[in-house]
Amino acid sequence: MDTPQPLYSAESVRELDRRVITALGVPSLALMKRAGRRAFARLMARWPDVRRVQVFCGGGNNGGDGYVVAALAAQKNIPVTACACVPPEKLSGDARSAYEYALREGVQVVQSLTDLDSEDGDTVIVDALLGTGFSGELREPLGHAVERINRSVAPVLAVDIPSGLNADTGHGDRAVRADLTVTFIARKLGLYCGRGPALCGEVAFEDLGAPAEVHQGLEPLAWRYTGESVPRLAERPADAYKNQFGHILVVGGDAGFGGAALMAAESAARSGAGLISLATRPEHLSAALTRCPEVMAHPVISGQELEPLLDSPDVIAVGPGLGRAPWGEQLLARAGRAEVPLVVDADALNILAGGRVLAGLRRDDWVLTPHVGEAARLLGWDSAAVLADPLAAAQAVQEKFSGVVILKGAGTLIAHEQGVDLINAGNPGMASGGMGDLLTGIIAALIGQGLSPVEAARLAVWLHGAAGDHAAADGQRGLLATDLLPWVRRLVD
Repeated sequence: MDTPQPLYSAESVRELDRRVITALGVPSLALMKRAGRRAFARLMARWPDVRRVQVFCGGGNNGGDGYVVAALAAQKNIPVTACACVPPEKLSGDARSAYEYALREGVQVVQSLTDLDSEDGDTVIVDALLGTGFSGELREPLGHAVERINRSVAPVLAVDIPSGLNADTGHGDRAVRADLTVTFIARKLGLYCGRGPALCGEVAFEDLGAPAEVHQGLEPLAWRYTGESVPRLAERPADAYKNQFGHILVVGGDAGFGGAALMAAESAARSGAGLISLATRPEHLSAALTRCPEVMAHPVISGQELEPLLDSPDVIAVGPGLGRAPWGEQLLARAGRAEVPLVVDADALNILAGGRVLAGLRRDDWVLTPHVGEAARLLGWDSAAVLADPLAAAQAVQEKFSGVVILKGAGTLIAHEQGVDLINAGNPGMASGGMGDLLTGIIAALIGQGLSPVEAARLAVWLHGAAGDHAAADGQRGLLATDLLPWVRRLVD
């Protein structure tokens, strides 16, 4: 099993740059040229038939990288134009040296967007405007340059990070949309969370020969898990029996929302749980028995009727289709006090945010699975604040409620007592009703089969996304939550 990948802040990356220069004993300009060569090699590998290159250069080291890429294109006799979006006379240090290198190689440099030729399908644009130090709002003329890049039909390579994207938070209201991002020295958190996955395209990592010891003593913001690094379930013994693999109770399904609870129950079954019970409204029983007769469905009309069902399960999943009416509040009040691990989702989170039920409760053995809106309600923030800094939001929810918090998104963050993990899996086709209900059932099933809450969260998030990617092979639009179930079963083993 591979180790997870560390994700760093912009400040830590600057320190790593300094350490690499010291450890390798190379001048900073030589390291800049090394970065430019790696970026240009990636450009040629991705677009071998490129006929023309346009490089948008800023004023710092990122702009210097761009001038190096432009020089290398000129050396290959590829027509190249560099747009100096910061006047060359304002350049200093390595950026100035890289600019002069580009001039010596015959690169045409223009200082106005109007002097650029129009792009076509044979052109590749290189974004080297802003690096990892950017935060706040784009200033002109860089903002106009970003808009020009985004209007183009040409593919875009971003050097280190798409300009306008915050390296620490993934925030980027006005940023370059790249097809390929070549990032150096260390992976930055913002490439993988928030707007990062939508803006970066493919992310290619180049360590530039940095030795492993330069990372010592620098704490990452988060750790990125992939399919090769998530924990897996142990192989089942030949004499296995159902009680070894967890009894899961799903609580939810108020009037009109019975499908949510049933999907959570079925996904728990398809994820390998030994026994599944469902506590739901009486009117949903016949549908549950028809859809999935393996689920033991129980009618409950009050929290008092739920009480006897709380003695048997090893894990309780509460929230799918629960609603926010008194029925749902009563069931959450009972389930939230049960002495087994909990998975809390959907309206259970909204009730929790209201503060009347389970007020002040903190548990080490529950997994909370909010999306952006639910996280905002749990914190009393607005959704824009969560989107602007999802890492801070995930950590704040975890600090408030303890346990494990899964903040769902294109880069899903898993906050727990030991730190924060990130997983990129899934696709836009999964933006449809019921997907979160499936994830809830998967997490509960994995805890029931012996994984700790944080291990279950890591594997479940990857499994859910990977199943979605397989199911989307026939197209993303029209993808339904239940389309994932056959893939969940295949991938969980």
